[in-house]
Parts: sequence; structure tokens; C-alpha cells
Amino acid sequence: MDFRRLRYLIQVGEARSFTRAARSLNVSQPTLSQQIQDLEAELGVTLFVRSAHKVEPTEAGLLTIDCARRVLAEVEGLREAVLEHRGLKRGRLRIGVTQTFNALYLPRIVTDFARDYPAIDLEILELANDEIDASVEAGTLHLGVGLPRAHTKSRAEPLYADTLMLVCARESRLGEAEEVPASRIATESLALLGHGFRTRAAADDYLAEAKVTPLRILAFNTFAAILNVVATGEYASIVPADVRHVSGVSALHFARLSPAPPLRTICLLSAPDGRATPAAVRLAARIRDHFAASAR
Repeated sequence: MDFRRLRYLIQVGEARSFTRAARSLNVSQPTLSQQIQDLEAELGVTLFVRSAHKVEPTEAGLLTIDCARRVLAEVEGLREAVLEHRGLKRGRLRIGVTQTFNALYLPRIVTDFARDYPAIDLEILELANDEIDASVEAGTLHLGVGLPRAHTKSRAEPLYADTLMLVCARESRLGEAEEVPASRIATESLALLGHGFRTRAAADDYLAEAKVTPLRILAFNTFAAILNVVATGEYASIVPADVRHVSGVSALHFARLSPAPPLRTICLLSAPDGRATPAAVRLAARIRDHFAASAR
């Protein structure tokens, strides 16, 4: 199996065009088409449906593209492991984290790591929890921090516990309450994360369990946007408790909810056995050490 053909396959699948893919790969279109045809002949399946206006992966094509991404991730991991074993100290790390972890904990950890390993490039991505976990599992991320899915809990390592709190403007009617009964939320409009975020699912579950329906919900994809709206005094929100340490908005007030929402365990999400690169192993150790020191 030619790894070059796998890279060509992925690029065509992403571009949905042989012309655009060839341009991105800096090869001629006939060369690219021939390589894909050779791969189809080798596998015995049709990978793309070609028409005058578009190129669409077949079901077999989608499966092969997914496998190709994982194979190339394995190859990249092997290359990085060998380079580090030879003492070259070169490598690349892609890390997926939640917004609160990125704002509150990650800067110090990665700054120290980058100082000690200056030739390792770091790419930090803020993503929804399920996307982080799925990408680590697929090999497109080396490490993740967030909430694991049910079937990946076995390779999730607890780091710290968090819960949900209510946040409102200090000048609002709840602005002096230390604890807010869930029933009071029925008189509030809420600004929440959009569907697809685990924090939104946890907030929805909490409200459903309390049989509470807010007056109105506005959905955003960042906590920064939510907190800016809450600061106007017209909306409240339900956010992870750690957000209060990074909000940077003095006009906000955080209050406990009653009944208390369940604790959520934020985890280090590592690649399946055998896929972790040496650089990922070392960064994972730094993350563990940070929270071990915090617990003392």
C-alpha cells in the first residue's frame, strides 16, 4: 500500500474535486486521477462517484478515507517516536481541550512544556467534548482534556471535578443570592452553549429533572459571548463552576444551584494503547503532575 495514494485519497475526499485536490497537492490532475484509479484497482472497490460538476465518496470511499487518516496518523506517530529516540527532539502535538480548561489551566502547562521541548510544535484546539474524545480515538488528536463518552471511559484519567453554577449580573434580582433554587430559573431568560456541547446537555438535563422551563434561551458557541450577554442584566446562564475563575467580568455574580447539579469529572483523554507518541506521553505527564500538585 502506497502511503502517497492514501494522502491523495484524503485530499480528494476533502476537496470533493480532483482539480482542487491536485492544486493543493501540487501534482497534475491526470497523475492524481491515475493514482486514485490504481488504489481502486488495488482495493477492488469504487472510491468516488465522478460527475461533470462534483466528486462524491462512495460508502466504501468514506470507510477507506477514515481508515487512511488513522493509518497516516500511526505513521506520523512512528516517525515522531523514531526522531525522538534518535535524540532529535522533534515532533508535533495536536491537543483538543474545552474552553474552560484552555483558559484556566493550559497556558501555564504548555508554556513550561514548550520551554523544555522547544522543537516540538504544539497546536491547541478548543472543541466540544464529544469531538475531542472522538478525535483522540481516531488519531487526529494526540491528547484531549474533557468529558469522555461512555465507551471510552476506560482510557480516561480523572483530573479534577467540576459542577454547574448559575451566573447573572450583580445588578439583577438574583445578584446577591448565594444559592438559587432551580424553580427560580423559570422566571429567567438564559444564555447557554448550543446543542452539541456536553455542558448544554448537562444544563438541559438539570432543568428537565427540576421540571423547569426558562422564559427564553439564546444559544452561543463560546463562554465569552455568553458572559458578555449575561453582564447586560437581561439574561442569566448555567456554566461550569470553573468559569468564575476566568470570566474577567466584574459585573457578574456566581451562585450555587439548589438542588446541586451532579459533579462532572474532567479527564485526560489519551490515545488507545500503542498509539501515544513520546511527546504526547511527556505532555500527559505534565498535565497529571499539575493536578497532582494542586491537590496537595
